[in-house]
Amino acid sequence: GDAVEAVKLTDDAAKQWYCARVVDTEGSLVLVHYEGFPADHADWVSSTLVRHHEPKLLYGPRGKEDWKDFVQPENRITGLVHDRRMGLHTCPCSIISHPERPERITSIFDALHHQRVLRYVRHIVAREASISELQHAHTKSHVCNYSPNDDDDFHNDQVDDEKENGFHHHNNKDEDDDDPNPRARKITSIAALLNKPEDDNDPIFKKKRINDKQKKQQQQQQQKPMYNNKNDDNGQRKMVCGQIGIAGDTTFHPLHTSLSARVAAGALINLTDAIVDGRIRNGFAAIRPPGHHAEQDKVMGYCYFNNVAVATQAVLEKYPSKIRKVLILDCHGNGTQQIFYDNPNVLYISIHRWDQARFYPFSGAPNECGCAAGLGRNVNIALSTFNEKPSKKITTIEQWIPLYIYVSAGFDAAEGHSPHLGGYQVTPRGYALMTKMVKELAEELCDGRLALVLEGGYELEPLANSAAASVIQLSDIPDQSIPSFQGTLTSIKPNRGASASFHQVMECQRAFWDLPELPTDYRFLLPQDWKTINNISSRIPRRQQQ
Repeated sequence: GDAVEAVKLTDDAAKQWYCARVVDTEGSLVLVHYEGFPADHADWVSSTLVRHHEPKLLYGPRGKEDWKDFVQPENRITGLVHDRRMGLHTCPCSIISHPERPERITSIFDALHHQRVLRYVRHIVAREASISELQHAHTKSHVCNYSPNDDDDFHNDQVDDEKENGFHHHNNKDEDDDDPNPRARKITSIAALLNKPEDDNDPIFKKKRINDKQKKQQQQQQQKPMYNNKNDDNGQRKMVCGQIGIAGDTTFHPLHTSLSARVAAGALINLTDAIVDGRIRNGFAAIRPPGHHAEQDKVMGYCYFNNVAVATQAVLEKYPSKIRKVLILDCHGNGTQQIFYDNPNVLYISIHRWDQARFYPFSGAPNECGCAAGLGRNVNIALSTFNEKPSKKITTIEQWIPLYIYVSAGFDAAEGHSPHLGGYQVTPRGYALMTKMVKELAEELCDGRLALVLEGGYELEPLANSAAASVIQLSDIPDQSIPSFQGTLTSIKPNRGASASFHQVMECQRAFWDLPELPTDYRFLLPQDWKTINNISSRIPRRQQQ
């Protein structure tokens, strides 16, 4: 909280001294919050770029801030990772507001700042994921298409300029990045991105062909499609703004998107390392672009690299004796399912709206249970009507006993989202209760090792409030966190639609897990404090109130 002045890079890459507050430190680096700017403008800078106040004080557009009561607790158990470079990823049109946009992160940090949550977290330095780290989850050609070459003039100029200026925007290079025959080529156009030949020597492509063959056999037996082909292609199509999009709806900036995507994946790896090393107990990754729809060789649903899959592969490789099994809880991540479909060390559980394969991304059926060594390690709790709400504790998790838990935290189900994006109207308290439940599960099974990773959520107010409520639960903030969720769940029964879905899931999974029998009248109503009352989607417009 110390008042200082620090150098800030402006939008036109100029350097300017602004009044700032010291938020955190990491070695010779200082995380500073620039007074008068949104909270997500905070940046890690060299200590040489921080000084005591000079007579001429310069504040951001919001003016001077009141930090009189700022007190930072000594025991901060929750980590928060973010990097300003992820905000560079946006549509070049600058005309309309696309759903997946930089303001998503800004809104979350504004909520955390106004609710005085940021003082309770330990900030983690982000970095770019390396080529080899990305290739543990994606094919070489996919990484090559969406990761710029190290001889890219813009990329090198930016990194060199940042190093010279003392800003810590670390490019994590490894032996693969110095390959004399680099796999990543310079990005010149979206057309170049989409012309990606398969590499017959690529082990992930070989694995994909085997998986695709097994899935095709399953489809023929079940006569139900695993993935909807009409949404599979990465063909270039014009979006509503007139710009070319990937897979029809995913914005791409030829100068910034690849960097932002690598930083998102690398940031989650750094957060994971901090949790496994014991520096923090759990964490929240405020990262974008999101990742859980990205498959091994495919961009989908605003996702380029599958951040959770990249971090999962990294933690299993880095800590083979400590982290042997990982649990991933998701809300319809077709990409994560595809990447780990045959992996016996990853238990993937997704609770999502499915609507009998009519809801994006159309996969995630209850009978998709994994294949080969991963058979039984894929659990889809697929709901098919708006009224279904899951609440039953998943016994497969306790039988699995994970050593690390990721939650692909999609906030699309939050109140205020249109039915084609969510449709479940979950309140911030509902998300807080779910976070509380998963956190207690992590404490019981894996020493609290838990990371919530931002995925979806596109209406800014409900996204910000729900994400803030989740971080509050992770951090155990006095007088704000929920002490217990038991009273909200023990006196209710699932409704008829949810009961039918649970029965279907359990019948598909019974061959792989010891599951209890559910009574036929197993029904419930949504807990009252989960329900939306006078929410932003039903609020009367001001002009009608007058």
